[in-house]
Amino acid sequence: MIDPFALLQLPSTFTLSTDALDMAWMRASATAHPDAGGNVGHAAQLNEARELLANPEQRANLRLKMLGGPNADQDQRLPDGFLMEMLELRERIDAEIDSEGEPAATRWQAWVDAECTKSYEKITPVLDAESASKDDRTEVRMVLNQVRYLERLREQL
Repeated sequence: MIDPFALLQLPSTFTLSTDALDMAWMRASATAHPDAGGNVGHAAQLNEARELLANPEQRANLRLKMLGGPNADQDQRLPDGFLMEMLELRERIDAEIDSEGEPAATRWQAWVDAECTKSYEKITPVLDAESASKDDRTEVRMVLNQVRYLERLREQL
């Protein structure tokens, strides 16, 4: 796999603004596009790199991998009680959506957004570092496993 940070000439950190990503992609695409004398394969790689880095969950997983951390298949652990909380929460969400409809779904989507933001804020210092301890990498993996559940919930709302 080609390093998307290197491909777009961006620093290898989790913290990445949309503007910086877009500017890097446009700069690289200006010469890589087939209409500008580049080739289709390189342009496609740039597009894939932009898409991956634009997604916080994918970018976090990539940074964790770069730091030597486990992927989701290697470590599927979640904090104690998390699954039970999610089951209870899902029952509450379903009941509210059944009774209120779209306003409840919108409210819960905002809640998921806020929870994901909190999770990313928690792990950003590790993902922005040059290296991380095994304990830090394990903690980040557990948080990313939680985020995956939250993202699935968002998809179902």
